Amino acid sequence: MKLLCIIPVFNEENRLSDLLNSIIRFKEKDQFKIDFLIINNGSTDKSLEIIKSSKLNFISLKKNKGIGYAFLLGLKLASKNNYNVLIHMAGNNKMSPFDIDQIVRPVIFKDIDYVSGTRFGIKENYDNNPVFRKLTIKLLSLIFSILFRKKITDATCGFRAMKINKLIKNFKLFNKKKYYTYGYEYYSYGKILLSDNFTCCEANVKMNYPKKGKYSKIRPIIDWYPIIFGYLEALIDSKKLR
Repeated sequence: MKLLCIIPVFNEENRLSDLLNSIIRFKEKDQFKIDFLIINNGSTDKSLEIIKSSKLNFISLKKNKGIGYAFLLGLKLASKNNYNVLIHMAGNNKMSPFDIDQIVRPVIFKDIDYVSGTRFGIKENYDNNPVFRKLTIKLLSLIFSILFRKKITDATCGFRAMKINKLIKNFKLFNKKKYYTYGYEYYSYGKILLSDNFTCCEANVKMNYPKKGKYSKIRPIIDWYPIIFGYLEALIDSKKLR
């Protein structure tokens, strides 16, 4: 079984070296022999130089078209190169590659189609998360659990693993400009939650926030809109996954 982890990066020069070094250490012990692909998403800082120096596989986009675009590109490349499982991981060092085992095990050993990470399964996994984040994410998770009639404990976690052969069949449905920001992740997850053709579950992961400085590129209201809209559109429109 071939596994690929894609990591979009946009202007992460302050945290990127720590993440890439963690990946290199993880690869030395990785029992699943996961391949990594860093997608430089049009960075204007020193991120590309840092990626090049790591010797990890990467591609570089001249322009940042959005994180959703990068993930869809990763899905297309993974399918083209005959990978079986695709893993999504953030490039801001809040997620650890050492949690990948937790994400992929349900896919490999339980034949689950789609696994979404949750930081709220174990208290130590979210202890240092900002209070605002903890409260709003738990509230959103409760609301969407009710709307989708499925238990969702972490509605905004971007740490995921999925079967490529099932998701690629729906590529045309997802490959739209309106999903190129954060919308793709949550529209697709919403559709998967509603689909009888997909099995899904959550897996425990840790989310580490920096003690100082800006902890996320997600802007209040502006970037929460495509996340919420993605879920709601998945719920409201009549389109079904193949």
